Amino acid sequence: MFFQLLVIIHLLLTTLASHQTYPGTNTRPILSDTEAVQYTKAKYLQGWAPSDIATNKADYTVGSGGYTNIQAAVNAAIKAGGTTRKYIKILPGKYAQLVFIPQTTVPLTLYGSVGHPALVHIILSQGAKMSGAEWSKQVNPNGSFYREGDPAWPMYHDCAIRATIGTFCSSVVWAQNDNLEFAYVTIENPSIVGQAVAVSKSTIKGDVDFIFGPASAVFENTNIIARADRPRNTAVIFAPNTTNTQKFGFLLIRGNITAETAIKNNRGVHLVRAWDSTPSANGQILIRDSIIDAVINVNAPYDKATSGRSFSGNINKNRNLNDSKYNRFWEYANIGSGA
Repeated sequence: MFFQLLVIIHLLLTTLASHQTYPGTNTRPILSDTEAVQYTKAKYLQGWAPSDIATNKADYTVGSGGYTNIQAAVNAAIKAGGTTRKYIKILPGKYAQLVFIPQTTVPLTLYGSVGHPALVHIILSQGAKMSGAEWSKQVNPNGSFYREGDPAWPMYHDCAIRATIGTFCSSVVWAQNDNLEFAYVTIENPSIVGQAVAVSKSTIKGDVDFIFGPASAVFENTNIIARADRPRNTAVIFAPNTTNTQKFGFLLIRGNITAETAIKNNRGVHLVRAWDSTPSANGQILIRDSIIDAVINVNAPYDKATSGRSFSGNINKNRNLNDSKYNRFWEYANIGSGA
C-alpha cells in the first residue's frame, strides 16, 4: 500500500511537471541542470548584492504624517545625494499616482508593509494612446507632482510633449535607475529600464506587457497576477527588450504566476513576448523554480513579438543559449498545473 502511494505521488508530480523536461520543445524550451547553473540572481544583478531590507529604518515616509506622494519622497532622496542607501517606507494605502525614478547614483529601496504587500497599492489607469496633454492633466494636476528642477522632471516633460505617450509613459512605475530595490508592495504595470533591479516579496498586476523593458532584473518570491478588469480574457506578462549583446534580462525565481477568473478560465495568459523596439532587440528571460497556475496553453505559452515575429525556441542539444536566431525565453524546474 505504501509503495502504491509513492507511485501515485510520483505520477502526479510527473504529470504536473511534464512540460519541464530538457530540452523542451520549439514552443517551450527547457534548460538542463548544467545550463541553468549560469543563470543566477548574482549574474543578473551584475555583482550587486542587495542588502537586507531594514524595515525599522525609514529615511523617508510616505503616508500619514509624511510625504503625501511617493514621487516627492523619491525626489527628496535623490536630491540628498550620497552613496548610502536610502530607505523609503510607504504606509498602507492606495496611491493613485505615477512613480518616475530617474538615473541616479543614489541607491534606493522602496518598501511597504512587511509580509502584507496587498496593503500598499501603486496604481493608475492610463492608456498608451493618450495624448501628452491628456496624460499631463491626469498625472500632474496643477503641477502638484512634477516641477521643473525636480530629478524626475525630464522624464515627465518628455512624456508631456508627446502626441501619444507610448508604453513607458503609461507605466505606473518607470525606473531608469541602477541598484533599485522594491519589496512588500503591490505594483500595477511597472516599466524597468535600469541595469540592476531587484523586486522581492511583492505582487505585480497588469494585463498586457505589464513587466517590460531592457533591464537586468530579478523578481524573487513575487506574485504575478494577470488582470481581467478592462474586461478581457487574455494577457501578456513579460515583454523583455534585452539587446542581443546583453546576456541577462529578466529572472523570475520562486515566483507564483496566476490570473483573474476570466483569463484563467480561458487559459489566456502568455508568459512572455519579445518587445522588438529595435533590430538588435532579443529579449531574455528565465522563469525558474516557480509555480505556474493553469492559466496558459501548456504547449505554447509564448506570444508573437510586438513586431509580429513568431516565437522560435532553440532545442538543439549543443545549443548556444544566446543564438540570435532564436528567442531567449527559458524555463527550469517549475511546478504547478501550468508547468
